Amino acid sequence: MKYHRPHRRKATPGDRTRGPSRTWRITASWDTRPDRPAVRTTTDKRARDRMISEFVEQAGYVIVEEARGYEWRTWREFDGPALVAEAVAEAEAAAAERHRRDQAEAAQRAYRHAADYAKQAARNEYAAQLDQADARDRLARLMAQPPGTRDQRARHTAGGR
Repeated sequence: MKYHRPHRRKATPGDRTRGPSRTWRITASWDTRPDRPAVRTTTDKRARDRMISEFVEQAGYVIVEEARGYEWRTWREFDGPALVAEAVAEAEAAAAERHRRDQAEAAQRAYRHAADYAKQAARNEYAAQLDQADARDRLARLMAQPPGTRDQRARHTAGGR
């Protein structure tokens, strides 16, 4: 005979320890709709931080409360409109600084380009002067030779066939 065991339920997951549970209540309110605040409750720290950042980005005034037994105590407060205004001011300042730096770099590049152009023009002028002097020297050497040797140095003579 086979031993028959009745169905046994699986253990339900969850925290069974006694003691205070870490629960947070996030309340966000906006000046545009003061009568309808957003209230969320969570035990997850990451979810709490995500909700706080979302409400602050929406320029809401956020109050985070922590559960202490049967009462809620204020844990932190965030002034969303002030934080958003501060972030906008920082972004504008960074953009102005970036624009100023780009303008300075463009001016520096233009100055370097002009200096390089001037140097290259000076090199070209010097090379042209050397070529002219070399041509004058060759002509002077050619004229210094007697006429008979000049004809022999020609590469071809007219009607050579």
